[in-house]
Amino acid sequence: MNYIKINDIPILIQKSVRAKRIALKQQISGTLVLVVPKYCPVWMATAFAKSQKAWIMAHAAHPPKRTTFSPGMVIEIVGQPLTLAQGKPSHIQDGTLYLSGDLEFFHRRTCDYAKKMLLPFIQQEVTKLTQILGVSAKHITLRNTSSRWGSCSNTHNLSFCWKIAFAPLYVIQYLVAHEVAHLVHMNHSPAFWAVVDDLTPHRKVAEKWLKTNSRDLQGII
Repeated sequence: MNYIKINDIPILIQKSVRAKRIALKQQISGTLVLVVPKYCPVWMATAFAKSQKAWIMAHAAHPPKRTTFSPGMVIEIVGQPLTLAQGKPSHIQDGTLYLSGDLEFFHRRTCDYAKKMLLPFIQQEVTKLTQILGVSAKHITLRNTSSRWGSCSNTHNLSFCWKIAFAPLYVIQYLVAHEVAHLVHMNHSPAFWAVVDDLTPHRKVAEKWLKTNSRDLQGII
């Protein structure tokens, strides 16, 4: 693995055939990563990293926090406030999400139940928005991604990071609108953003929430 150092902070250089620009990111482990397009020279990537010294120092000093769900916590799943508790079978009753199984598996079962709640909600939103646009989506899947919250393929398959289940409802709706808009425009042109704005009024506030809370959301593993 290749590393560079900025103010004695090690940064992993990661070449990517998919990357179109140089970017910095931080893994859940706290490792800082410089994502570099395949044919971009290292000196250019290093110059970019040096220009982002303030970002690097701030993130190195405050690595992401890992979130572990446990009984008694109050969280929001797909816009529904829920108190977590152990109980059989797994179900929701009177604002409490009861999860079966041993305590050591409680976090994983919480995440599994969140996925179970998220997928049908996204499917419903996609159906509603594609009908408005007169387009169609093929497959809708949930994935564990670290660099993007959603994606739309050239074959009209949509995928979303399952962790968005724990974001506010308006954020989920915005992310769905964003990917559905790509069914019309496979770019981020002004025309694309006009479609997004037609589909949801939540764009600005959702983007602001994601900018502030993305690292915490990715801390759910």
